[in-house]
Amino acid sequence: MSLTYRFLNQTSQPDLYRTFVEAFSDYAVDMSYMSEESFLNRTAKNGIDLKSSVGAYDHKKLVGYTLIGVDNWKGEKAAFDIVTGIIKSYRGKGVAKEMFDFAIQKLKTMGVNKFVLEVLQKNQAAIKAYKKSGFRIVRELDCFELKKADARFMKTAQEPVEIHRVGRDILSDFRSSLDWHPSWENSFASIARIPDDILLLGAGRENQIVGLLIYYPALNWILSLVVKRSHRRLGVATYLIKNLVNQIHNRKQSVKILNIDHSDKSMTAFLRQSDS
Repeated sequence: MSLTYRFLNQTSQPDLYRTFVEAFSDYAVDMSYMSEESFLNRTAKNGIDLKSSVGAYDHKKLVGYTLIGVDNWKGEKAAFDIVTGIIKSYRGKGVAKEMFDFAIQKLKTMGVNKFVLEVLQKNQAAIKAYKKSGFRIVRELDCFELKKADARFMKTAQEPVEIHRVGRDILSDFRSSLDWHPSWENSFASIARIPDDILLLGAGRENQIVGLLIYYPALNWILSLVVKRSHRRLGVATYLIKNLVNQIHNRKQSVKILNIDHSDKSMTAFLRQSDS
C-alpha cells in the first residue's frame, strides 16, 4: 500500500466530515451525534489550522487525517491534535506516525515546539501509536456524567446568590481562580472561539460574580466550573449545577463534565458526590 500525504488547506469541509464519520464508526465512544455543523464548530473551537493539518490519501480518497490546532499554550506557541482518525482498513500500517512526522516538520518552521493531545486511556492502540511518534503522558484527566434522574443535590448555597447568564467577557475575571491549567478543549481560549451558542451562568452576590459555569449545548458538556477562592465550600458550585440541570431537564437526561485534572482531589470528590 502506497499512500501520499499532504496538507488539508485545499480539502473541502464535506470531505473532512465524511472521513470523520467513516473513521469513527467503530470508536469506543458513540460519535453518531456529531453533525457536520457541530464537527466543524468543534474544530474551529480548538483553533484548527488546515495549513498544518495532514491528510493521508489512497489515490484521490482521503483515508485518514490529523486535524491540528495552533495557539498559545502555557506561554508558548503550541499545536493540538484536535482529532486523528484513520479508516479501519488502513489502520495498523504506521499511517498515524507518517502523518505526525509530516506535520511536525511544518510545525517546527512555524516556531511550534510543543504538540499536545488528549486520548482515552482505554484506546491502547492510539496510545501506542502516539508513543511511537514521541508523545509522552504528562497528566491524567477524569470525566464525569451527571444523570438527571440520579442527581442528588444535598445542599444549596449557604449564602444568598443569584444565577443569571453572563457574557464571554467575564472569562478574564476567573483566570486567577483556576487551580490548574485547563485542557486545550476546555481552555478559556477555546471557549472564546466557539462559533455557536454557549451558556455561561454566573453566580452573583452583592453585585459580584463569584462563580462561573460554562455549558456547551452542542456537545452537552460543562466546559468549566470555577468558584472564586473566597466563596468556596459555600454551595455555590452545587447551586450552579442545579440551575443548569433545571434549565436543560426537558432536553437532556444527563450532562458531562470532562477533563478534570486527576490531581484535583477536591473537585473530583465533589463531582462524585454530585452524581452519586
